[in-house]
Amino acid sequence: MSQQSHWKASALAATFSSGAGFNGTAWGAARAPLHMGSEMGFGLGFGQGAVHGDAVASGEPSTRRQKRKASSEDEAMDSSSPTPEPAARRIRSVEPRRGGSDELAAVINGSPLRRRDGRKRTRVGGAGPSEVALDKLLEPLEAKDLRALLDTLVAQNPQLGAQVRQLVPQPTVSSACSQLERLQRRLLAAFPYNKAGPAADDYTFHRVRPALEELRDTIVMYLDHFTLQGLAGGSALSHPAEWFDLLAQATAVALRMPKWARAANDAVRGDTLRHLADGWLRAVLATARWADEGHTAGRDMLTRWAQRLELVYADEPALFEPAVQAFQRSFGHLCARARA
Repeated sequence: MSQQSHWKASALAATFSSGAGFNGTAWGAARAPLHMGSEMGFGLGFGQGAVHGDAVASGEPSTRRQKRKASSEDEAMDSSSPTPEPAARRIRSVEPRRGGSDELAAVINGSPLRRRDGRKRTRVGGAGPSEVALDKLLEPLEAKDLRALLDTLVAQNPQLGAQVRQLVPQPTVSSACSQLERLQRRLLAAFPYNKAGPAADDYTFHRVRPALEELRDTIVMYLDHFTLQGLAGGSALSHPAEWFDLLAQATAVALRMPKWARAANDAVRGDTLRHLADGWLRAVLATARWADEGHTAGRDMLTRWAQRLELVYADEPALFEPAVQAFQRSFGHLCARARA
């Protein structure tokens, strides 16, 4: 055995024979905290430190003393640090500064913006942030919705009726004929579905009656508008050819009105054709006066009038006979020459 090994064995033997107990052994010294040292210094000759002596003398564990020391330090730190202020209070307490920070502080504090001269600043356009421009509100509306809106405004404010009439373009023969075509399509769409085609019973009549009456009223309205004043000053027409276009279109639409199984239901169709026959008579008489005043009526126009009158006379001879006789008296000779 070497000298070094002999020295270590002697030291261990002295340790176990000292009577210090388990805590006096090298194993007990190893269980002690590192900063407190050990009695035998792990058998390497290190002596017991002063800290270890104090702990043994007081009889108090070192971990409890450390916890008590840490808690006292925390209390001291808490008492010395100020209480944090709520975030909402800090935001409201922002004071305006010089320059551009005034507007930022006003926005944060919720106060209205002011000009440099002290007056409140007005928003551009005078509209609030939740308002939408009127033209953008009206743009997505359909024509029927706009008409309903306009009708409501005029009904609630009758004085607006005259202003609207001045702003709306006056109807022309072309626009009137287009309107009659739309109403005719609406009438056909109002018929209930039937495998055998449109029926002529009372049920079907009551289904289509509103559209049928609207078509009649529109025809009568345009006839009165365009033919009552003749071709005199202030009339809506300037030439007899315009009368012919309106009368020909309106008569064709009226002749396509349905005939019903019950005779009483044909009153709407008969009433419309009577107004048209009267319109044809007024147009023929007005055109005759217009020709007597020195104007020339073209033979092509008169020929087309004669052909149209023959067609309607074949369907409703009793109603259109006065108009046919008036035309023969005034322009029959011109039409005969054209045929010859």
